[in-house]
Amino acid sequence: MKIENLKIDFPTKEIVINSEKVIIKQYLSTADKIDIIQAIQDLCFNEEIINQPKLDALFNVFIALNYTDIEFDSREVDELLKLYDYFESKGYMGIIINAIPKVEYDALVGYLNETIDDFNRYKTSITGALGSLVASLPTLMEQISEISKEIDIESLQTLTEIYTNMNN
Repeated sequence: MKIENLKIDFPTKEIVINSEKVIIKQYLSTADKIDIIQAIQDLCFNEEIINQPKLDALFNVFIALNYTDIEFDSREVDELLKLYDYFESKGYMGIIINAIPKVEYDALVGYLNETIDDFNRYKTSITGALGSLVASLPTLMEQISEISKEIDIESLQTLTEIYTNMNN
Protein backbone atom coordinates (compact mmCIF):
# COMPACT_ATOMS: atom_id res chain seq x y z
CA MET A 1 0.00 0.00 0.00
CA LYS A 2 1.32 3.41 -0.96
CA ILE A 3 -0.06 6.55 0.64
CA GLU A 4 0.32 9.88 -1.13
CA ASN A 5 -1.18 13.35 -1.01
CA LEU A 6 -1.93 13.50 2.69
CA LYS A 7 -4.29 16.45 2.44
CA ILE A 8 -6.70 15.96 5.28
CA ASP A 9 -10.03 17.71 5.60
CA PHE A 10 -10.93 17.60 9.25
CA PRO A 11 -14.65 17.63 10.06
CA THR A 12 -16.24 20.77 11.50
CA LYS A 13 -19.45 21.67 13.23
CA GLU A 14 -21.29 24.98 13.11
CA ILE A 15 -22.67 26.52 16.29
CA VAL A 16 -24.12 29.91 17.16
CA ILE A 17 -22.61 32.11 19.83
CA ASN A 18 -24.24 35.47 20.50
CA SER A 19 -26.09 35.28 17.17
CA GLU A 20 -22.80 34.70 15.30
CA LYS A 21 -21.99 31.48 13.44
CA VAL A 22 -18.83 29.86 14.75
CA ILE A 23 -17.07 26.91 13.14
CA ILE A 24 -15.79 24.30 15.61
CA LYS A 25 -13.17 21.84 14.43
CA GLN A 26 -14.04 18.31 15.44
CA TYR A 27 -10.43 17.23 15.28
CA LEU A 28 -7.21 19.20 15.70
CA SER A 29 -4.04 18.07 13.98
CA THR A 30 -1.32 16.53 16.09
CA ALA A 31 0.98 19.45 15.23
CA ASP A 32 -1.63 21.93 16.52
CA LYS A 33 -2.08 19.92 19.74
CA ILE A 34 1.69 19.94 20.24
CA ASP A 35 1.67 23.72 19.71
CA ILE A 36 -0.98 24.19 22.40
CA ILE A 37 0.94 22.10 24.93
CA GLN A 38 4.21 23.86 24.02
CA ALA A 39 2.60 27.28 24.43
CA ILE A 40 1.36 26.27 27.88
CA GLN A 41 4.86 25.07 28.79
CA ASP A 42 6.42 28.30 27.56
CA LEU A 43 3.97 30.51 29.44
CA CYS A 44 3.31 28.54 32.63
CA PHE A 45 6.25 26.26 33.36
CA ASN A 46 8.86 28.97 33.81
CA GLU A 47 7.96 29.45 37.46
CA GLU A 48 8.91 27.40 40.52
CA ILE A 49 5.28 26.45 41.13
CA ILE A 50 2.64 26.25 38.43
CA ASN A 51 0.10 29.05 38.62
CA GLN A 52 -3.00 26.88 38.20
CA PRO A 53 -5.54 29.63 37.42
CA LYS A 54 -3.22 31.04 34.75
CA LEU A 55 -2.63 27.57 33.30
CA ASP A 56 -6.36 26.73 33.23
CA ALA A 57 -7.30 30.05 31.63
CA LEU A 58 -4.60 29.89 28.96
CA PHE A 59 -5.33 26.24 28.18
CA ASN A 60 -9.00 27.02 27.67
CA VAL A 61 -8.40 30.14 25.61
CA PHE A 62 -5.96 28.20 23.40
CA ILE A 63 -8.66 25.58 22.91
CA ALA A 64 -11.12 28.29 21.90
CA LEU A 65 -8.68 29.94 19.50
CA ASN A 66 -7.46 26.69 17.93
CA TYR A 67 -10.72 24.79 17.64
CA THR A 68 -12.82 27.71 16.36
CA ASP A 69 -12.66 30.28 13.61
CA ILE A 70 -12.73 33.05 16.23
CA GLU A 71 -9.95 35.53 15.52
CA PHE A 72 -7.98 37.31 18.20
CA ASP A 73 -4.75 39.05 17.25
CA SER A 74 -2.97 39.51 20.57
CA ARG A 75 -0.84 36.75 22.04
CA GLU A 76 0.09 38.77 25.12
CA VAL A 77 -0.67 36.80 28.29
CA ASP A 78 -2.69 39.60 29.91
CA GLU A 79 -4.85 39.97 26.80
CA LEU A 80 -5.36 36.21 26.54
CA LEU A 81 -6.44 36.10 30.19
CA LYS A 82 -8.94 38.91 29.52
CA LEU A 83 -10.25 36.99 26.51
CA TYR A 84 -10.69 33.90 28.67
CA ASP A 85 -12.55 35.94 31.28
CA TYR A 86 -14.78 37.33 28.54
CA PHE A 87 -15.53 33.85 27.12
CA GLU A 88 -16.14 32.41 30.57
CA SER A 89 -18.32 35.26 31.84
CA LYS A 90 -20.53 35.05 28.74
CA GLY A 91 -20.78 31.25 28.94
CA TYR A 92 -19.00 30.83 25.61
CA MET A 93 -16.27 28.51 26.93
CA GLY A 94 -18.80 25.86 27.90
CA ILE A 95 -20.52 26.13 24.53
CA ILE A 96 -17.22 25.76 22.66
CA ILE A 97 -15.97 22.85 24.76
CA ASN A 98 -19.31 21.04 24.50
CA ALA A 99 -19.14 21.32 20.70
CA ILE A 100 -15.77 19.53 20.62
CA PRO A 101 -16.04 15.71 20.63
CA LYS A 102 -15.45 14.37 24.15
CA VAL A 103 -12.71 11.98 23.04
CA GLU A 104 -10.87 14.87 21.36
CA TYR A 105 -11.16 17.19 24.37
CA ASP A 106 -10.26 14.43 26.84
CA ALA A 107 -7.15 13.55 24.83
CA LEU A 108 -5.91 17.16 24.97
CA VAL A 109 -6.62 17.39 28.70
CA GLY A 110 -4.76 14.10 29.15
CA TYR A 111 -1.72 15.47 27.27
CA LEU A 112 -1.76 18.55 29.50
CA ASN A 113 -2.04 16.49 32.69
CA GLU A 114 0.81 14.22 31.62
CA THR A 115 2.94 17.27 30.84
CA ILE A 116 2.17 18.76 34.26
CA ASP A 117 3.08 15.45 35.94
CA ASP A 118 6.35 15.31 33.99
CA PHE A 119 7.13 18.90 34.98
CA ASN A 120 6.44 18.21 38.66
CA ARG A 121 8.58 15.05 38.61
CA TYR A 122 11.40 16.97 36.96
CA LYS A 123 11.20 19.83 39.48
CA THR A 124 11.51 17.39 42.40
CA SER A 125 14.38 15.47 40.85
CA ILE A 126 18.02 16.25 41.57
CA THR A 127 18.42 17.45 37.99
CA GLY A 128 15.56 19.86 38.45
CA ALA A 129 16.92 21.08 41.77
CA LEU A 130 20.34 21.71 40.26
CA GLY A 131 18.75 23.39 37.24
CA SER A 132 16.80 25.71 39.53
CA LEU A 133 19.95 26.53 41.49
CA VAL A 134 21.90 27.31 38.33
CA ALA A 135 19.02 29.43 37.02
CA SER A 136 18.81 31.44 40.26
CA LEU A 137 22.59 31.73 40.80
CA PRO A 138 23.05 35.08 39.00
CA THR A 139 20.31 36.66 41.12
CA LEU A 140 21.77 35.20 44.32
CA MET A 141 25.26 36.42 43.44
CA GLU A 142 23.91 39.91 42.78
CA GLN A 143 22.13 39.90 46.15
CA ILE A 144 25.30 38.72 47.93
CA SER A 145 27.27 41.46 46.22
CA GLU A 146 24.78 44.10 47.37
CA ILE A 147 24.78 42.79 50.95
CA SER A 148 28.58 42.65 51.07
CA LYS A 149 28.75 46.36 50.15
CA GLU A 150 26.80 47.14 53.32
CA ILE A 151 29.04 45.13 55.67
CA ASP A 152 31.41 47.20 57.78
CA ILE A 153 34.69 45.24 57.96
CA GLU A 154 36.00 47.22 60.97
CA SER A 155 32.85 46.37 62.95
CA LEU A 156 33.31 42.69 62.11
CA GLN A 157 36.93 42.81 63.30
CA THR A 158 35.84 44.49 66.55
CA LEU A 159 33.17 41.81 67.08
CA THR A 160 35.75 39.10 66.45
CA GLU A 161 38.10 40.64 69.05
CA ILE A 162 35.28 40.92 71.61
CA TYR A 163 34.26 37.31 71.02
CA THR A 164 37.86 36.12 71.31
CA ASN A 165 38.39 38.05 74.56
CA MET A 166 35.15 36.75 76.05
CA ASN A 167 36.13 33.14 75.39
CA ASN A 168 39.60 33.47 76.94
